[in-house]
Amino acid sequence: MADIVDWFRRIPLSLLIAMAPAAAVLFDYSMTLHFSGGAEVILAFEYSPLVRFAVAHDIVPFYLLFMMAAYFAASAVVIRVFQGTALLPFGYAVILLVSINHVLGGLSWVVRNSLYSNVVIALSYGPVVIAVAALVYLLLSGRAPAGR
Repeated sequence: MADIVDWFRRIPLSLLIAMAPAAAVLFDYSMTLHFSGGAEVILAFEYSPLVRFAVAHDIVPFYLLFMMAAYFAASAVVIRVFQGTALLPFGYAVILLVSINHVLGGLSWVVRNSLYSNVVIALSYGPVVIAVAALVYLLLSGRAPAGR
């Protein structure tokens, strides 16, 4: 058991953060598929049009793998680009907030409360607010690249 714990300790924090959205998407869609009660319910109540499309066309496993890969790739690119800059905390915040949002979205099929679902949808605007704050910080700090 100590070997497993030691192995996990050697994984860089940035890699774990990049993996968080992929794991959160897996959790979200697993909860959705398990607790929704069927494809008809998902088609009627799921917020995401992409998930509804995947369910309607019976391509959920492929869609899930694609989304996990896309989230991991996007997170890894953000971390790589922002590494060593003052924007890295903003990138981490966006990545983790997207992850938290997916976990809460998956739990909405357990909670089944419209207020809870609306709060989860409202929280999805958080990463946009953080990204705009990072842009404003970049522009006001004078670190923005000069135009040509």
